[in-house]
Amino acid sequence: MMRNMEFLLVLFICPIIIVVASIIGIFLFKKWFVIPLLTFIVFTILTFTIFNESFFIWVVVYTILSIIVSLIMKFIWTL
Repeated sequence: MMRNMEFLLVLFICPIIIVVASIIGIFLFKKWFVIPLLTFIVFTILTFTIFNESFFIWVVVYTILSIIVSLIMKFIWTL
């Protein structure tokens, strides 16, 4: 059961949180790089405190996702 929860967390819940945070962050901070930077810092800390080192690949994936969403929102925001 716990293994399924980790799977849901990594593949569905965290990406949804990252997308929503990136969208809200671009409107709050007006800078595209703030939320990706926070994403990288927070998930790196979580990698070494809660998860194990193999989670770091997901840190990179979530950071890239956050960068993509932030840049798309910045482009839409400037139209």
